[in-house]
Amino acid sequence: MSQPRVVRAGSQPVDGSGPFVCGWSAVGACVVVKVAGAVDDRTADSFAEELRRVITTKGATVVVDVRRVREIDAAGVEVLVTAAELARQRDGWLRVAGAKPWLSTRLGHHAIPAYSELKQALPAYRRSAL
Repeated sequence: MSQPRVVRAGSQPVDGSGPFVCGWSAVGACVVVKVAGAVDDRTADSFAEELRRVITTKGATVVVDVRRVREIDAAGVEVLVTAAELARQRDGWLRVAGAKPWLSTRLGHHAIPAYSELKQALPAYRRSAL
């Protein structure tokens, strides 16, 4: 079995058929982390490490785009909860874009905003929509 792949800035996951792909890019004052594949017990550690690295070195205002995630289990949800706590400790926030209704509900229990579309989660879009 291959190791989970983490793609650095400038690369966007385009193929969600593999086990796990994660990349990030800056959008205005926030960082968008795009995830594809499965986030489960096997890939959760890589996902957690990448989110920790992004929050501590790139910026604490983060949108995690899960539109290409095939599945996310309890370990993946826990990664998002832990990353949101780290972002808050650094005076930032974490939002999730592309979440299915069941994931939005679970994240809501942890005060993590979830949006159906990426543009809704981005601060620039939210300001202009008001």
